Amino acid sequence: MAAVLAGMSVVWVIILLGWVLGRLDVLGPGAEEVLNRLVYWVATPALLFATLATTDIPALVGAPLAVAALSGVGSAVTFAALSRFAFHDPRGHTVVGAMGSSVANAAHLGIPLAAYVLGSATHVVPVLLFQLGLFTPMFFVLADLVSQGSTSPGRVIGVVLRNPLVLAAAAGMALGATGTALPDLAMEPFRVVGAAAVPAVLIAFGMSLAGTTLRLPALTQRPDDGPSSHDDGAARSAVVATSRGVALASALKLLVQPAFAWVAATQLFGLEGHALFAVVAMAGLPAAQNTYVAAFRTGTATGLARGIVLATTFFAIPTLAGIAALLA
Repeated sequence: MAAVLAGMSVVWVIILLGWVLGRLDVLGPGAEEVLNRLVYWVATPALLFATLATTDIPALVGAPLAVAALSGVGSAVTFAALSRFAFHDPRGHTVVGAMGSSVANAAHLGIPLAAYVLGSATHVVPVLLFQLGLFTPMFFVLADLVSQGSTSPGRVIGVVLRNPLVLAAAAGMALGATGTALPDLAMEPFRVVGAAAVPAVLIAFGMSLAGTTLRLPALTQRPDDGPSSHDDGAARSAVVATSRGVALASALKLLVQPAFAWVAATQLFGLEGHALFAVVAMAGLPAAQNTYVAAFRTGTATGLARGIVLATTFFAIPTLAGIAALLA
């Protein structure tokens, strides 16, 4: 588990850096929003394009990709169903929670885990392909739609066509699927800019914690997240809903999604041994920080997103150790 601990420590150090910058107001007012805009409009699209354009997509279509898709969709649908029909949460809460319960931090933690624990970084590529090519852009589009209120076919098409992640993923997959290779001189700017996505979102996430009270009952609540303080009953209800959402999404991401992966891998594809361990471990990665970016840019359930990322990043250490003990 040395690679897991090393990857987690890097994440926490950069988040701490963001928190210090936020507490000292080093970057000035509005810096958190600027960083999130940089991640959404520039860095993440560059990362999507550079990754997918250089990936042999047809060669990756197989059991690992199918397991990543089935386990991710299963976890997201489970959260959405419970959130909407059991707890009657708002649509924005449901979208952010479903994203946090299913989209993994594959780029930053998945790569070292796959390389040093599983023996090859290729084990994380199917997860990245599914998330970058479909899941992450889809959730950003859904977050945009619920933040706008009413929807129509024209509005859905407009949101999709204006989404930089969708456009970057489509362009990258077109190149990867056809085997078209751009010159290194053309690709290098995308790689360099894309490399800024992870540290920028971690710093922005850390800055968002500077004004957050980290008490367990209100782990994710910040004064600007909830209703007016004059309505104590509504404020308490919001805190309860957020805390419940964090607990549910974290349990789904770290426990249920790996269980879905194990069932799909063993019952549908007959995987066993190291191949089984690899797909289950990838499913047990903590939530992606892009969950917070989606929530922040639409002003939707930011407290919920913060809580899910914090909780899953912390508790992934024992759950991944448990997966290793059972399957390695």
